[in-house]
Amino acid sequence: MARPYYSKIAREWHEVTGSTGGPLKKYVLNDVLLSKIGNIAGLSILELGAGNGYFTRLLVHRKSGTLPSRIVITDISGKLLQLGRAALPVSIADYRQLDVGKDFPFDAAEFDLVVATMVFNEIGSAALRRSLRECWRVLRQNGRLLATVTHPDFVDTLAKNGKLSQLGPEFWTMPGSGTLRVPVVPRSESEYESTFRETGFSYRSEAVYPSTQVLSERPGLRHSGGAPLALVYLCTKGEDEIEKGVVHHGATQREGSK
Repeated sequence: MARPYYSKIAREWHEVTGSTGGPLKKYVLNDVLLSKIGNIAGLSILELGAGNGYFTRLLVHRKSGTLPSRIVITDISGKLLQLGRAALPVSIADYRQLDVGKDFPFDAAEFDLVVATMVFNEIGSAALRRSLRECWRVLRQNGRLLATVTHPDFVDTLAKNGKLSQLGPEFWTMPGSGTLRVPVVPRSESEYESTFRETGFSYRSEAVYPSTQVLSERPGLRHSGGAPLALVYLCTKGEDEIEKGVVHHGATQREGSK
């Protein structure tokens, strides 16, 4: 489903999201993610579902002066990768087409950091389990997976307001930036968290709410009932770096472990 869908909307997606990913990412989420990544010097980084690669480009620019040892930018849509490579190039990156629901074409323990922004909320349960197993496999010990998903509370609000359109047994679309509709799989927080635990990841989570700037550019979000829009998971292959009870950006982070 995802490959033909994103190939069909690739140019519109690229034009609407541009170099920042849309209002929520531009004003709130990108900064949250960058603050969690920290120093990238010498790291081997893999981005899943990167679309046009805007986030990795932003990461490299914001962390200028420190270079990772390797960057691989992937997406299921070859058209999106081509558009991004032409318009938002990351000169040191390797671009590869990759379906996160299948085996990754990398050896075990190749990466220090895997980034997956709004990817896992678009794939079915079997693909999610397989993808997380592959993330675990390609990460080094104490490597990190930084993942964001559309917050389940927001998806529930959209469903109650009749804003979801069903594509298949697990798959729906929801309103995105502009006139875009993007895939989403309704799933609870407990479902995400049990899958992280089953895979072996320790994690902490953080809810992300829209700022006044986000609501100004996307006024339709004012009808979300105050629900958070995104959920960020910082996962670790190992437990040493996980802290309990951290409060950040106005939301309590919950810790879980294998």
